[in-house]
Amino acid sequence: MTDVNGTHYFGSAMSTWESSRSPHHLSMVRSNLEDNTDTTFPSQHIQQNRTLRHSTLSSTLSLPMEEYHHYRELSLQSAREMDPNDPRLKAVPPSYCRAYCLENSRENVSVSSNSIMQQRSSFGYPTCLFRVTSTSDGNLYALRRIDSVRCVSHKIAQSVMHQWLSNASGREKHTAIGGFDHPGVVRWYKCFLSQRAVFFVHQYHAGAVTLHERFFSQGQGGVPLPESLIWSCLVQLVSAIRAVHGNNLAVRTLQLNHILCTQENTLSLSSSGPYGLPKFRLRINCIGIIDILEFEARKGLEELQSADMRALGCILLSMTTGLEINVNDIYRNNAGQHQARMLIEYFQFVQQNYSREMYLLVQSLLNPSATPSNIQAIASSMAMRAFDELDGAHGCIDERHIALAGIYESGRALRLLLKLAFVNERPEFGIDTNWSESGDCYVLKLFRDFVFHQADVGGRPVMDLGHVVSSLNKLDAADEELIVLVSRDGKNVMVVSFADVAWCLEKAYDELCSSSVSIPSMT
Repeated sequence: MTDVNGTHYFGSAMSTWESSRSPHHLSMVRSNLEDNTDTTFPSQHIQQNRTLRHSTLSSTLSLPMEEYHHYRELSLQSAREMDPNDPRLKAVPPSYCRAYCLENSRENVSVSSNSIMQQRSSFGYPTCLFRVTSTSDGNLYALRRIDSVRCVSHKIAQSVMHQWLSNASGREKHTAIGGFDHPGVVRWYKCFLSQRAVFFVHQYHAGAVTLHERFFSQGQGGVPLPESLIWSCLVQLVSAIRAVHGNNLAVRTLQLNHILCTQENTLSLSSSGPYGLPKFRLRINCIGIIDILEFEARKGLEELQSADMRALGCILLSMTTGLEINVNDIYRNNAGQHQARMLIEYFQFVQQNYSREMYLLVQSLLNPSATPSNIQAIASSMAMRAFDELDGAHGCIDERHIALAGIYESGRALRLLLKLAFVNERPEFGIDTNWSESGDCYVLKLFRDFVFHQADVGGRPVMDLGHVVSSLNKLDAADEELIVLVSRDGKNVMVVSFADVAWCLEKAYDELCSSSVSIPSMT
């Protein structure tokens, strides 16, 4: 409960917008003017309740503090560049600039007179990954360079790209630029050959880490994940696989180090043990790469899709046991009793620590004596779990709407502030050197002091952001509420409405625009 001027408020304190209006404002200003003081005075409520009215820029005109720092960090990551003398820049084609190596370990880079040696990746070839900016459209991309590939030609690349990028779409509506598009798959844009290497261009997601880095890195391995988190991840992966298989394609990159994980919900601070927030966005990465690299040794579609389901089962088993498990560990050609016994132990662990539904799902995917269930059967069995994920998605959407509302408010305030900044204190306008000190511009000058230069009776500045936000919103809405504008020497007093100030602002700004010099085009 909060007591403000004898009024009791239950719950959270009054918003700064609601508390900014005071019926005693005009009478207080007039009484102080009679004392011939040289101060622009705030309202009575500001003087008596400065601590209650304290607000910050991040909470009133911007995103919530957690969201602000989250997106600020993502922006800083997207703006990083390598040193101009870094030898790895030679590995980036000239059609891309502002490169930053996403594999930061300098130990992976050795410079020779002819080439730069990269670390051998899970694809079996020396690979290096960059975040780059395209010189053609200015967008950020993830550029993967793969060297020492001799079996790839332009014809092979075009054939595979046609399968993925021509008419395939994970959703009903095709995008304007074409290509496979699904929220659970990192978008693949193109593949090209240059500098005796093969380059793959995928969508860049700032702040993303692989599922292996998120849950199976050093210090976190060996701990099973909570079941609610596993179901959330599994629903997202099944949705993406279902879209890929539905377009007569196979994923072929269902591995812990090829699934990107991004933090989706920064407002909800509920956590699940040592793993942070329970809501994560998963995206299958590197689609199309194996199709090109192993084009000559490609298998049938049904066999590839069945391998996807086995790989999904291994991911599920890794999350439930806390151990990094891949298909080769279980289904080797020479697998003996040791592998069979190990798989039985895994099944028993899942049965003892998770629900029966989870246990049956693991068995249906990894039972070596039976063909794994197809993606349609898995999706049908998880229908009820999909509603939980849908509820979580709607919660995230609601929080994003709240954040966007704050951005919209700051955008409206910015438009007004830009207009005021163009008009106020302008030294001259054409031949009229007193343009900014007379007429409409003088009203705007006094209004600027009324909004931003409030002070108390002792001359101390009042940093009342609630008063600023309220005044700018009323100015934008051309409110008929009357306010008193006082010059700094206290000799000039004006009683105007926000609508009058809005009219003066538009008129003065239009005069500037009509006589302004056009800026030459940079294109």
